[in-house]
Amino acid sequence: MKNKRIFLAILSALLIVALTGCSGSGEFGSFTASTLDGGSFSGKDMGKNDLTVMNFWGTFCSPCIAEMPDLAAFEKALPDNVQLITVCVDAEGNEETAKEILNYAGYEGITLVDGDDGFKEMLKVAQAIPITIFIGPDGEQIGEGILGMQQDLEGAYLSAINSALKELGKAEISLEK
Repeated sequence: MKNKRIFLAILSALLIVALTGCSGSGEFGSFTASTLDGGSFSGKDMGKNDLTVMNFWGTFCSPCIAEMPDLAAFEKALPDNVQLITVCVDAEGNEETAKEILNYAGYEGITLVDGDDGFKEMLKVAQAIPITIFIGPDGEQIGEGILGMQQDLEGAYLSAINSALKELGKAEISLEK
């Protein structure tokens, strides 16, 4: 009975994510957020790139932490027209832990930690983590999100990025080695 309830809870969470978080119809351009390094970032900042890859994670999430070194390496290899940023869903009050995780992983990019009502609305995509979404310069989600830790993060992300860029009428990318 207990296993059945756990299974139904997990299934329900996945259905919610599938129906809301990964629908491809999200609006992510109207927010202002604080960054882990004390700066700020807004939806307008996403308009400077052809594509923004946004990874939602938490300091309590083992799969999130486990994939962070791969995410850090991937972020460093991206060309200038594609940016990867992370959103730490529980950073408020856990800033030092988040910094330690990111430093250990070698992640040097932008991490969003708190923000206005638009930011809080955006967090609703993170019904389950890790989840990564792809956002065009107009703030619209493109394609399906990637839910869960990926065994081949580089391959999965590169494929999703190139699919999104193609949808935007932009050239595909390859990673710098």
